[in-house]
Amino acid sequence: MANLTITLDDEDKKGIADFCEQVGMTISGLYNVFTKQVLREGRIPFEIGINTPNRETIKAMKEGDKIYEKLLKNPTKVKTYTVNEAIREMKSW
Repeated sequence: MANLTITLDDEDKKGIADFCEQVGMTISGLYNVFTKQVLREGRIPFEIGINTPNRETIKAMKEGDKIYEKLLKNPTKVKTYTVNEAIREMKSW
């Protein structure tokens, strides 16, 4: 057996330790499972990427930014909703 030392953020280590405890395994066991799967599949067994918003989401984000800018400039000219009003409004779409 070989030893492997890794460096983790304190919160990440606590989080992974809590997860492992909940599923009944050790951190060492978790990394052994990960290693076996990498070797078996010849790839990292999950997708690694940057979550890039699509055009529709970018458009909505820009629209939200414009509404927020209007709110900052003149709060009385922007329509606001309670949660229930917003839900009713969305259901009417």
